[in-house]
Amino acid sequence: MVAAPVDAPVDEPDDPVLAVERLSVAYGGDEVLDRLDLAVERGDRLAVVGDGASGKTTLARALVDGFPASARVSGSVGYRPEGGDPVSVFDLDDAERERFRREAVAVVGGDAGGFDPTSTLRGQFRPALRATGTDEARAERLLSAVGLDADRVLDARARELNAAATQLADLARAALADPAVLVVDDCPAAVAHLARGDRLGSFESAVGTGGGATGAGGPTLVALGTELPALATLADRLAVLHDGHVVEAGSTDRVLDDPTHPHTRRLVEFYRGSP
Repeated sequence: MVAAPVDAPVDEPDDPVLAVERLSVAYGGDEVLDRLDLAVERGDRLAVVGDGASGKTTLARALVDGFPASARVSGSVGYRPEGGDPVSVFDLDDAERERFRREAVAVVGGDAGGFDPTSTLRGQFRPALRATGTDEARAERLLSAVGLDADRVLDARARELNAAATQLADLARAALADPAVLVVDDCPAAVAHLARGDRLGSFESAVGTGGGATGAGGPTLVALGTELPALATLADRLAVLHDGHVVEAGSTDRVLDDPTHPHTRRLVEFYRGSP
């Protein structure tokens, strides 16, 4: 059973593109999220930091209504497109949901990057190219923008690439449609790669060139993981997930310099090597 929520120190965004409200999710007798609230600022880089089995992947699935049929879900996820009417994610029909996951909020995650390990990535990019009406040259630009050798990666099989390359390639594939929000769940190798230099900035500049929902300031990024140093390097804002709900959220500098929740303080002290 998830512990009852505590009063969380949360700095609310001014222009949320996603709003998760009182979200509870259970699988069988296990309650994973309990009345979780989280708002995602449009155009921001948000890192959601949590321990293993803290519900990060369940939260990522919630943003696109990606639950298995056995899940028990209550609460809501709202998406607010720029210049459009708000969308209730859980009320989308099958066709709307498929388009939403491609053009509005795209989720990538896992070591294999969602690729079949036995066939080349070039072939596996083609369905996404057809669905988005884009060409292979755009895929090559996006792969290059994250620091990959596009030709080598496209001609390779996933089993021939390391975790960072497959995760980054999956991120590039998801970006073909210029979604407004890119969600990166449990991709520590890719996050560590993007945290070096301005690789993420180069990628964000390349994303908003396909005429999709990405705003002028680039896509909103939500990265979920356990590795605070790399995530904090990338993020404008941090949210700390613990016991099934967000216990603290705010600007990265504020959360790191002045953590107010006991779990956040322990997390920051651990990664800074404090006693």
